[in-house]
Amino acid sequence: MPSLLWDLDGTLLDTYPAIDGALQDALARLGHSTELAAIVPLTRVTLGHAIQTLAARLGLEEDTLWQAYGQAEVRRSGQFAPPMPYAREVMVGVRARGALNLVVTHRDREGAIARLQTAGLWPLVDDLVSVSDGYPRKPDPGMFLAAMYRYALKPADCLAVGDRELDIRAAHAAGLRAALLLTPGANLAVEAEFILADLNALLDVLNAGPGA
Repeated sequence: MPSLLWDLDGTLLDTYPAIDGALQDALARLGHSTELAAIVPLTRVTLGHAIQTLAARLGLEEDTLWQAYGQAEVRRSGQFAPPMPYAREVMVGVRARGALNLVVTHRDREGAIARLQTAGLWPLVDDLVSVSDGYPRKPDPGMFLAAMYRYALKPADCLAVGDRELDIRAAHAAGLRAALLLTPGANLAVEAEFILADLNALLDVLNAGPGA
């Protein structure tokens, strides 16, 4: 079984409702009531893309919207981000077969670990690489390459799992096969080796063996 290089937000944890809600709250505080339908496709690219697009569309300064979003996120800090369906089952299966669960995330290390602990997944994580380690954000492959280097893993020994185009692009740049978890509201134009309706489908991929 390959070791998995997991994205965090939207892949291991269902964080999008909190992200979307915080951005909606921020816009409302700045005088712009916005339907979630206008926010969701943008955050599924990246939060930065959403803020840049909405600021330009609404005539706001990006820094102002970022600040308002940060304040809204703090107000929602108690909002629990549950594990994505079947995340635990896949991680347990990976561990049981002697492979690794490695998290590669844009979130700062402290915030990522706190969310994984709250969701009960942290004991199943073997290591975490984040922007806190000084690596650039995806689609740069640096975090993937660093995770593989730490454990002397070859690309053939691994599978990257993510829900956004930048996850897949970063994985391919690192020489990895990638599995794309489909997310409602995402507008994706990227080719991945595996397309997952949910993480239960990932179990099927892993159980198919090395030739999958």
